[in-house]
This record gives sequence, structure tokens and C-alpha cells, in this order.
Amino acid sequence: MTKRKRKNKINKRPKSPTIVSPTKTTETAPLPPHVGKLEPDRTALTSKEIFIAASVQSCFDTLAKQLEQLPEWDPTIVRVQPVSKVRGRIGATSQVILNLGGRVLESLAMICRYRPNHAIGWVLTKRPKVREEWRLERKPHGTMVGVTLACEIPGWFIGRFTYKIMRRRKVEQDLDKALVQLKAAVESVS
Repeated sequence: MTKRKRKNKINKRPKSPTIVSPTKTTETAPLPPHVGKLEPDRTALTSKEIFIAASVQSCFDTLAKQLEQLPEWDPTIVRVQPVSKVRGRIGATSQVILNLGGRVLESLAMICRYRPNHAIGWVLTKRPKVREEWRLERKPHGTMVGVTLACEIPGWFIGRFTYKIMRRRKVEQDLDKALVQLKAAVESVS
């Protein structure tokens, strides 16, 4: 059989139908047109985890309020002011001021991922592109909480290299501090 016949035979195969479950809820929202995907070669990614001796529900409730009122446990968020009528779900938007590694950013933050008791994430709608994703996993006697912060670093190679050396360490320290303070806040209520 020649390549052409083989190719035509493959293309004529019936496609398998896509099955969509009616009970599955949308867990992510499409991003606004001006908020694109992060460029991998310009993105600094930091992930951390901590075990919290509290229920998944307690942890999620605390995280879900992060963009509604100033969280005392998160040193990176300086100010929060909700601007949308939608609260605590996909599309909820707040005006925020962040301090990421000594760099102050003011932008709108929009919840783009929301799965109760599993995950919540938000993205800044203005440059620089920043995403914060929280995930929760039920464990015996508590919850494993993880966070991933992705920040696109503007500028040329020298600026990105400088960020990786100087600011990344500060961002990682701030995330560690946020997780420890989140643990203390949730466990003191539970």
C-alpha cells in the first residue's frame, strides 16, 4: 500500500464520539482576550506545599476569601477591593496591590479556576502576567495544601537573569511565610 492510500484510509476512519457528562461543572473560565498564556521561556514558576491539620472545607473557605478581604496570612497581598458583583466563583474580580519579591504590582485579579474543596486560582488581568493556583488534597488527619505561583518576567535576558537571582528567592520566602501563616490561621479556628 502506498503512502497516499494509507493516508486516505486513515483519514476515512470514523472519529469516536465525544461524550460530555451533563453533571460535570466547568472548573476553569476562559481568560479575557488581553490576558494571554504565559510564555514558558519568560516565566518563573514557584511551587510549595504544606500539611494543615484541618478539614479541606476550612482550608478552602479561607483561600476563597483571599480576593474578597485582605488576608492577614498572605504577605504578598497588600490591598484587596472587590469590584464585581460576582463573589467566590469563576469571574469574581478584585482590584489588588501585590508585593512580589519587592516589586509592587497593581491590577485586577480574576478567579479563573474554582472547584470547591479541590482548587482555586486567579490571574492578574494586566501586565506582568501572574497566576496563582491553589490545590487541596484530603489526607488522613488534615489537608495537603499546595500553591503554584507563575510570574512572567518582562524585559530582556539580563533582566530575567537578575530576577531569577535576586527576586525569586524573596518570592519563595514570601510563599513559605504565607503557607506557615495560612496553617496557623486555619488551625487556630479549627
